[in-house]
Amino acid sequence: MKKTNCKTVVTPRIDCSRSPWWLSMPRPGKFFAPADCGVALAAAFGAFLLYLCTLGPTITGEDSGEFVVGAYALGIPHPPGYPLYCMVGHLFTWLPFGEVAWRVNLMSACFGAAAVSLLTLIAIHLTRNRFAAFAAALALACSREFWAQSVIAEVYSMHAFFFALCLLLLLLWNASRQVYLLYLFAFLFGLGVTVHYTLVLLAPVFALYVLCADLLVPFQQSIGRRLRPRTYPLLCLTAALGLLVFLYLPVRSRANPPLDWGNPETLENMYHVIRRTQFAFMFHQYPRDAARFLGQMVVYGRFWLGEFLPWGAVFGLWGLLLLLRRHFKEGLLLFSAALVVLAGFCYWQNFELTREWLWVMRVFGIPAYMVTALGIGVGLETLWRRGNTGRFVAIAMALILVLGPLCAHWRRNDKSDYYWTRDYGVNILASLPPDAIYVSESDHGSFSVLYLQVVEGMRPDVENLRKYGYVASPLFDEMPDPVRERFGEFPKRRYEPEIFAWLLEHTDRPLYLARPRPLPDAPGVRFAPAGLLFRALRPGEAPSGRDYWGAYRWRTLAAEDTRGDYTADTIRYEIALARAQAALLTARETDMETGARKHREALSHIEDALRAYGRDPVVLNIVGVLCARYGLYHHAHDYFREALDKLPTFKEAQRNLDRVAERL
Repeated sequence: MKKTNCKTVVTPRIDCSRSPWWLSMPRPGKFFAPADCGVALAAAFGAFLLYLCTLGPTITGEDSGEFVVGAYALGIPHPPGYPLYCMVGHLFTWLPFGEVAWRVNLMSACFGAAAVSLLTLIAIHLTRNRFAAFAAALALACSREFWAQSVIAEVYSMHAFFFALCLLLLLLWNASRQVYLLYLFAFLFGLGVTVHYTLVLLAPVFALYVLCADLLVPFQQSIGRRLRPRTYPLLCLTAALGLLVFLYLPVRSRANPPLDWGNPETLENMYHVIRRTQFAFMFHQYPRDAARFLGQMVVYGRFWLGEFLPWGAVFGLWGLLLLLRRHFKEGLLLFSAALVVLAGFCYWQNFELTREWLWVMRVFGIPAYMVTALGIGVGLETLWRRGNTGRFVAIAMALILVLGPLCAHWRRNDKSDYYWTRDYGVNILASLPPDAIYVSESDHGSFSVLYLQVVEGMRPDVENLRKYGYVASPLFDEMPDPVRERFGEFPKRRYEPEIFAWLLEHTDRPLYLARPRPLPDAPGVRFAPAGLLFRALRPGEAPSGRDYWGAYRWRTLAAEDTRGDYTADTIRYEIALARAQAALLTARETDMETGARKHREALSHIEDALRAYGRDPVVLNIVGVLCARYGLYHHAHDYFREALDKLPTFKEAQRNLDRVAERL
């Protein structure tokens, strides 16, 4: 009590022990002691050492080459442009050691380690047990996808950092009711959205948590603790301040960087980049129903079981259930965040159960995996409180939860000797004569060449026509206005045969495609094998006769050295498929006996391709189309049939099967 103007004023005391269990919250007091911060730093240091040992030395798969170029040249990667990632990554490119790609990979390791330290603090806040928090953080550091994204140039470790930071600030605000923490949360939330849109899915979860934590404070505790009505619109404005980072897009686009996806110089183009209009088709391309959605959620369940190994995932779920009982609001916040992310991406992406889609989708579950790690911390704390025996069990369990994933995922996540993508790009450039035009069919094809040209200065004479997912070139400025208007600034794939035909007619530059395509508007044009590529030969032009395969240099092509990496397996698949297509092209131009031998050779290479990639329905459909194009209808029928057996909803394979059946 204190006296003011001779009147006694009683300062209300908060007695959390009398609150209903669903309103109870972690013990109030100081945010964190120095020892807590020391434990968090120790966890971050351990994670950083792990990531440094397994860091990729150069570009890897996924969007690695594109993001390195975006950081190096302050460019604009694929929508929504990732402005904060590019600006922070640019600072890392100033480091005086390592390849530029390694420096940007190092940024991922730093943010991954920082996210681990934040998760340690969250676990300490929830459990008041430093050992449990430390072990939970290391379990996250060793989990499959979190680790994988912390050793390559990608946005997900930075996104994990912002997700953990938002959670920590919300929990600290609820415990202390210091409103500045809420404003800081709102600003960092806006910044985090510029890193990845997963936070947009979480916005309703965070907003409901703030509302419930504010409005459900018991009346006797509400004095000085509830937010003023004006605070809510001010929080929205504060979040909008973080979104101002998107102004980077038009500023940098006007500078015409070597990576300028979507050309967001105008308000219209900027809107399309931020809204990801180029990828909007993904939302509608597949049918939707409850069974499909449940099947997708089951897939995420399998992913979740693999992150910490099954016993770790189940242990984390048990810990989350305990948290839900002890601190209902906090447990509900974490449960809701995990489920909304998983369900949101299942609905948003509506993915097929093919290898490429599963590879793409696994990474989006990282926030749910982080929540599971917090559940592991709660579970370990529960064991710790059960006397000496409980502590012994907790220590043993912690070792299992950390060392199990560490050993299980090391080989897959060790990128310290990963050169598949770089070697692929180098060999592509080696295939091309001076002033060639190159059209890729894959991200690792276009982004590896983009990196080698922009960052390392290799082969600036080559035109990388599809570095944006759509074809773009200054050469198109010479097209007549009616033609350009019909194609548009960002041509769709259906116009590409006409564009390629125009290039062959109006330029004398050699045109190389990753895959031969029919060009109805270019009669007389044929394709000649050129190693991994195929050259479009104008009438009168002859193949070069070079030994492309003998000139290529690979550090390894062994199947066991891919370690299950999607891009590495895809490269081996593309090598085999290019050989198959070359054999089929040769068979078309030779006598019957030689043609039959080349057909057998092609089918052997096709089976090599399927062994490299796996008998995935999409790939089975691709090789079926290849067989049908060269008259091998019986084999095409078998491949289409197998694709449909694996994925009965595959409409394209069904259409192809019907067409082939008419030929038989």
